Amino acid sequence: MSVITKAIQILDMLVPQGSDKEVSVTTISRELDMPVQSVHRILNSLSEHGFVAQNQKTKKYKLGLSIMKYGFLMWDSLMFRSISRPFMEELSRHTKETIYLASRENTEGVYIDSIDSPQILKISEPIGLKLPLFIGASNRVILAYMPQPLRDAILSEADWASHPSLKPLTREYIEKDMELIRSRGYAITDGEMTEGTTGIAAPIFSYENTVIGSLNCAGPSIRFTPDNVEKYSFFVKKYAEQISKELGYRNLYRIRD
Repeated sequence: MSVITKAIQILDMLVPQGSDKEVSVTTISRELDMPVQSVHRILNSLSEHGFVAQNQKTKKYKLGLSIMKYGFLMWDSLMFRSISRPFMEELSRHTKETIYLASRENTEGVYIDSIDSPQILKISEPIGLKLPLFIGASNRVILAYMPQPLRDAILSEADWASHPSLKPLTREYIEKDMELIRSRGYAITDGEMTEGTTGIAAPIFSYENTVIGSLNCAGPSIRFTPDNVEKYSFFVKKYAEQISKELGYRNLYRIRD
């Protein structure tokens, strides 16, 4: 049995059943048929990373705050997707293009949900696709509404010589584009992530008034005529704002220094 499997078994044993639960090393050893020394070693490692905590009086162990942190992150992600889905469906109905929901993971944007276009010619990127925040409409619109220090840090560390964009990008270009994004409330890019495609994205804000993701409409550039861009951007912004309101966002956005 691997150490990881043993650690998971120990964590499962510490899961509360209606109330806080503390378990001794000897009980864990007996119930899981593990040597006491092995249990001590695994608990020490889990404790170092906050996954378990020891009661200094009883010397028993319980689940730590790190478990709660990851649990809340997963809950937030699931809630984000479930709240956004009806609005994604409405956007799909109005545009007939592929719809993506994106969120931020450190310095990258990642697709966490999508609805494919019903048309034969369409764009279809995989869920889980990650790209730097300065590439593509769905990512750049998130970057544009992040606090200035974070934006500067991300752009300062960007590898402009070997980024994965299909088009050459510079910091100066990204800075100017983000100004435009903030002035009109949405981002639009052409052929940066996939050749011959256009994307329009608007930011989504949380109850903490911080940008947490974006709603994106994407498809073949040939269909993104000026009239359609005006139409699609209206609906993308509309439904992104409605998702934000459902998530508890109530205040007007203000860029924080």
